[in-house]
Amino acid sequence: MLTIRDVAKKAKVSVMTISRVINNPDKVSAKTYQEICQTMEHLGYQPSHIAQSLVRKRTYTLGVVMPNIKNTFFNSWFRSLEEHAKSFNYTLLLGDTGEDIKHEMNHVRLLHSHRVDGIIIVPHSCDTVSYLIKSKMPFVVADRFIPKVKSDYVLTDHYAGAFEAVEYLVSLGHKKIAVLKGPGLIYPDIERFRGFLDVMKKHNIKDPELYVRNCDFQESLAYEAVKDLLGRRDPPTAIFSFNSIMTIGTIKAVQSMKLSIRDNISLIGFDAIPGQSIFRPAITYVLQPIEDLARNAVQILLKKIEHPNSRKKYRLFLKPKLIIGESCGYVK
Repeated sequence: MLTIRDVAKKAKVSVMTISRVINNPDKVSAKTYQEICQTMEHLGYQPSHIAQSLVRKRTYTLGVVMPNIKNTFFNSWFRSLEEHAKSFNYTLLLGDTGEDIKHEMNHVRLLHSHRVDGIIIVPHSCDTVSYLIKSKMPFVVADRFIPKVKSDYVLTDHYAGAFEAVEYLVSLGHKKIAVLKGPGLIYPDIERFRGFLDVMKKHNIKDPELYVRNCDFQESLAYEAVKDLLGRRDPPTAIFSFNSIMTIGTIKAVQSMKLSIRDNISLIGFDAIPGQSIFRPAITYVLQPIEDLARNAVQILLKKIEHPNSRKKYRLFLKPKLIIGESCGYVK
């Protein structure tokens, strides 16, 4: 097995010089750095990542804890996080919790034990965030706001996104609007529903919760709920789905009933569905600022890593955008 001494012997320099090239490249000349890198490549020598971490007191890895990588929003957001982290020479370790509190804590403890330099977390429980604070691990909360815990966070303004979406439906004459939501336990769900209710109140629309269904963010439950709603004697004229997974369930239910999106039922979703660009009719949806969410989360976390004693708090609310497709029509 090749060692640092073998590289030093081949390059005809000291072991200390090789160590500087690996751990403190700024302290050697560009010519020396290039020559030694060529020697290491010729010999096939790979520096020990663990040894480098001990010297630098960093692993150059960040942990990401999120609830569901299958969700198109989280999938796209994670890819953006990877790109931004890569630009700073960091790699990511992912933990998918499935919105399970126990799994969430286990992922955080595991990442902590692997000595990641910091964590970006979409939390389900305030206990996990409290653990991160006590452990003095640099972290940033994304997508979720936990009032009881003071932390740095980067959030979408879910209320504004939902408000704009429902206002658009009302402008088309819709009053009987079905909502497919979660159980109302997490921040995005709460804020989106609050936005819906405020629009209905603003326009004096009675019985706003008549067509509201808790589908727990699941495709199968959304499928059954939509079939039930559209089978009623007085069905809704529009559906607002709170995530892409439930939007897919909605589309499948409408198709199974031989009905048409737009002609028979208008549809708006929060986040794009898989295949959004080729699906017809194009679904109208609320677009979250994924790139901005990823870039800010990474940059804020790196600032906290670089300045562990800073008391500055970073709290960002980013505005989403309503993308008008072809899935909504005027009430006939």
